[in-house]
Amino acid sequence: MATTTDRYHLTLHLAPRLGVALLAVTAMLIGARAATAQITSEALIGDAVSDPDAQRYSDIQEAIRRYQNKDVLGAQQFLEAAKRKDDRLPPADLMLAKLYFLSNQNESGLRALEITARDVPDDPEPYLLLADQANRQGQAVEALALYDKAIALTDKYEANELRKRKFVIRGRAGRSTVLQRWRDWEAAEKDIRAWIEADPDEANAHNRLGAVLFMQGREQDGYDSFTKAKGINDELPSPFVSAASMYQQLAASAEDTKTADTYRSKAQKAFQEAYKKNPNDETTLVAYSEWLTRNGKLDEAASVLTAARKAQPDSPQVALLSGVVAEMTGKMDEAKTHYNRTLTLAPGNRDASNLLALLLIDSEDSDDQARAEQLARINQQLNQNNADANITLAWVLRKRGNGTEANRAYQNGLRLGALNQDSSLIVAKLLAEQNRDDVARNILEGALKNQQGIFVHRNEAEALLAGLKK
Repeated sequence: MATTTDRYHLTLHLAPRLGVALLAVTAMLIGARAATAQITSEALIGDAVSDPDAQRYSDIQEAIRRYQNKDVLGAQQFLEAAKRKDDRLPPADLMLAKLYFLSNQNESGLRALEITARDVPDDPEPYLLLADQANRQGQAVEALALYDKAIALTDKYEANELRKRKFVIRGRAGRSTVLQRWRDWEAAEKDIRAWIEADPDEANAHNRLGAVLFMQGREQDGYDSFTKAKGINDELPSPFVSAASMYQQLAASAEDTKTADTYRSKAQKAFQEAYKKNPNDETTLVAYSEWLTRNGKLDEAASVLTAARKAQPDSPQVALLSGVVAEMTGKMDEAKTHYNRTLTLAPGNRDASNLLALLLIDSEDSDDQARAEQLARINQQLNQNNADANITLAWVLRKRGNGTEANRAYQNGLRLGALNQDSSLIVAKLLAEQNRDDVARNILEGALKNQQGIFVHRNEAEALLAGLKK
């Protein structure tokens, strides 16, 4: 289960987050289940039989017990015994591989998968597991080749209809994510439709179909798919919000300004329709106000957020966006109040901690400056591998006169990479102070062109860029 921090630290990147939600694949074994501490029969054989906890699968339960007691050989023997009793089960080495993966013994798991692929060459699952792993690691070429192999084997697989159905779902869902990444919308659509044929009640599949249809210019069909998904899972965003997110993506990829403006207009109309139909829905309120903010419509965003705070007083996302809009309109005390409110509702919220630390460090009050350092240090400790948390800490420590630690945090931030726009501004300011105007200019121009998320200190960046030497 996501922690409070996990759930809310992405608020400033809501549009990309919604886009990912539309394109997300259902969690696979190594990803979702590996995070759980308890290994269950369901995790090993739930894709092969409908009653994995039945007494007749006591050998599986004993294998898990032996494995957890570090008796791998004993575990394998019980897995083999279970397979002999019910041939519908996965190969024993494959089940052993799952045990390894579920306990984060990845190298041993890969070796067990290799044995399975060698000894049972017609079983698709080793290739699916490897494909899922490559996909999560961004190895698109390798993932696509593995999915191709798994899907080809699945087409011929007849040993267990339940397993085959799961393989169809996993293979088509997985391969379509790679195809979407490569913007091969027609091929992705074919895979998603095959996924839906195997699992017609999967809301995520209909959501993803809506996305690829939108990207092919079939807007009404895409909207209908979003509506279908919402009907299956009411926790999904409004179809209008999903449509607005796609219009936003289309605007970002448009080849000319006129087309981009057309898509932005459609996005706003879709948001307005979602807001009119359900003005108290948190996802709609956050998505709409975030879109307005990103597009410079700060007065409208402030109006929506005023209503949002009444409708959703305990929403950290609403509080955070309220702080952002207040800061961008020069209302620093109000921004401070909203950021503090965010941290009350979601302690450890990364974006709120970063923004509040940057706001407080510019205060003339020594207590505010001390709190800025405290916030930045704690945030970096909670997010040691996050570039933005390190860059914020570097800036705060430098302003506090701690150059040695500041430089260490700065180097960490640069090493981690993938800075957001506000962190890029900090780097540009430091470079400008060193008279490295050309490098600073390149960074600022890239940050100002970046369409992802909200650039809170955009005005400062534009002013700095205008003052750099050419």
